[in-house]
Amino acid sequence: MKVINRIMVSSAMLVVLSLVSMLVVAGIFLYVSTMDGDGGKEMLDPRIFQAEEQLNSFDPSANEWDQLGERLAGYGYELLVMQNNGIVYNSLTHPKAEMINSLTNIKLSNDGIAGRLQAATFVAMSSDGYSLYAVKAEAEDGAGSNLASILQPAILVLVAVIVVIVLLSQLFTRKMAYRILLPLNALTEGAERVKSGDLSRPVLYMGKDEFAAVCAAFNHMQEHLLEERQKNAAYEKARIDLVAGISHDLRTPLTSIKGYIKGLRDGVAGTPEKREQYLQIAYRKSSEMDKLLQKLFDFSSLETGNLPLLLAEGDLGAFVRDYADSAREELEHSRIALTLELAPGSHPVRIDTEQMNRVMANLTDNAIKYAEASPLQLRISVWQENGREHLLFADNGMGVPEEQLPHLFEQFWRGDQARTQLKGDSSGLGLYIVKYIVERHGGTVTVRNDKGLQIELVLPSGLENNDA
Repeated sequence: MKVINRIMVSSAMLVVLSLVSMLVVAGIFLYVSTMDGDGGKEMLDPRIFQAEEQLNSFDPSANEWDQLGERLAGYGYELLVMQNNGIVYNSLTHPKAEMINSLTNIKLSNDGIAGRLQAATFVAMSSDGYSLYAVKAEAEDGAGSNLASILQPAILVLVAVIVVIVLLSQLFTRKMAYRILLPLNALTEGAERVKSGDLSRPVLYMGKDEFAAVCAAFNHMQEHLLEERQKNAAYEKARIDLVAGISHDLRTPLTSIKGYIKGLRDGVAGTPEKREQYLQIAYRKSSEMDKLLQKLFDFSSLETGNLPLLLAEGDLGAFVRDYADSAREELEHSRIALTLELAPGSHPVRIDTEQMNRVMANLTDNAIKYAEASPLQLRISVWQENGREHLLFADNGMGVPEEQLPHLFEQFWRGDQARTQLKGDSSGLGLYIVKYIVERHGGTVTVRNDKGLQIELVLPSGLENNDA
């Protein structure tokens, strides 16, 4: 059954049951009312009280039955007097035999009793051995007809009220159900659109009730799904471009290596100096291939979350000094100056030296590719502040446009597309890997422009870790 039908049936049943309950209670009340008071005499002939008063005030020892009969006749009642199952006085015009038999079967008391019998109203009492009966045959058209004349119109009015209330209930229920089903139908249509892949059209609902919040939440969810779809599409494209670019870049050094090895095998390099030159070139090209393959490995490790991290206690200042010593010869060959600024004292940290070397190498490569300064000057500073170790990597280059700073560490993000295409060797992973590794160490990375690009790494102090 549809929701609107359920609502309308429930509403109708509620109204009908409520009104039927009212009728039942009213009927019970009327029934109980007829049994209250003086034997229910208030529901019989209105003059029954005067007839009862005449019987109570009469003295049977006077035997003035005619006088009593006349007084009762003034109220429309007839008199029957019996003693020892014999009739002493009888003025009944009602069928006498049937009435007398019915009346004599009633057990009397000095207090008297009243009621209806054979379409007649009676009052009876026992006094001084006499059984006195005051009977009014016209009671059938009196109190009974009055009660019927009251109940019949009342029932008709109640039935009419029930019909009107049910109709009004159905009318308002249908309107309410329509207002409820309107946003539900809109949400259903929206869900069907999402199922079919259409995330561009929102759910349109202008109400200001609780459903407005539900529709707004649905639209926010749809917008989030659309953003995620676009982000995933861009991510997938960047990943395909990365793999395709690295695969293409692998061919160049591989072709060179094959050519120089073939030259060695064919005796093209006839002198020791020529053979050494060929071997040096082949080694350099193989190193380039190793870097490209390392990028693929890093990418795979980041995808699966399995980048290895083996922490060991060390000194950040000593680590930076060792890195500078190993990189200085190659940097000087490229006419790049590297300076260190190490604050006095120890700088204890718990780091994975292999992964942190990758961080420093990526920062250096990023500066060499994009600083665009001649001569290029790199500066590495280490100091302790607020119980944490700080490492600042700065260059004297052009910096990065302020609007691009928040995106610098995003995966596959490359700010200057023209410059990237010109260099042809950017994957958009270098700084993302820097942030990933530093955060795995429990640290943070921030970037700013200050006479060049400055990237600051903050790592937990080794003393802090030991205290913990």
